[in-house]
Amino acid sequence: MMQPTKIYDLSQPLYSDSPEYPDVRSKPVNIKLIHKRVQHGVNKELVTLSTHSGTHCDAPYHFFNDGEKIDELPLRNFVGPATIVDLREKLPASPITREDLLRLGGAIGVDEIVLLNTGWGRKRGLTSEFLTKWPYLSSDGAAYLLERGAKGVGIDALSIAGFGIAGSDNRAHEALLGAGKFIVEELYFPDQIMDGKKRLFCAVPVKLQGCGGAWARAMLWDFER
Repeated sequence: MMQPTKIYDLSQPLYSDSPEYPDVRSKPVNIKLIHKRVQHGVNKELVTLSTHSGTHCDAPYHFFNDGEKIDELPLRNFVGPATIVDLREKLPASPITREDLLRLGGAIGVDEIVLLNTGWGRKRGLTSEFLTKWPYLSSDGAAYLLERGAKGVGIDALSIAGFGIAGSDNRAHEALLGAGKFIVEELYFPDQIMDGKKRLFCAVPVKLQGCGGAWARAMLWDFER
């Protein structure tokens, strides 16, 4: 049986008041210790957060009332070989276009998961820059990824869509989710994986029944050859 030689964690931590998409109904993450070992024999926490807080996967239901919900998607959807596109030179609040992906994406293969490294994961914090100015996937960029046969798309920003005027254009979400692909947002890319090597990506979401998204522990695996 093959064993992974190394596992890279691509997830962002969740904690009280951790950053999240600043929409009009956003509520901050709250984690509270409700049982203490010294008093109750165990430590146990109560967590209040959105299904789209921290590193999470989007399902078609997020944008389509008749779309599949996160618990209805096959687990195989969330696992596959990954191509990482280095977009760290993109300007803030700029679109990731077809031309960018043609120039920087290399040979994106059929059924590969395409991970967009904008560098935004390293800026994570409660700042105006992180919360509003990340590079985002354009509609023609999403169309190109579908043409290439991508299995899913991930990004290290709060959303694959932009914020403000750019955030009102949800064509990238709609194109990908409408084609049955999954999206994973709020990733973190360690420097060690920016070597052009193909690795196995996995971001299996929590099985929340009837929801359009759920939190995931995202990772890349190296294997012996």
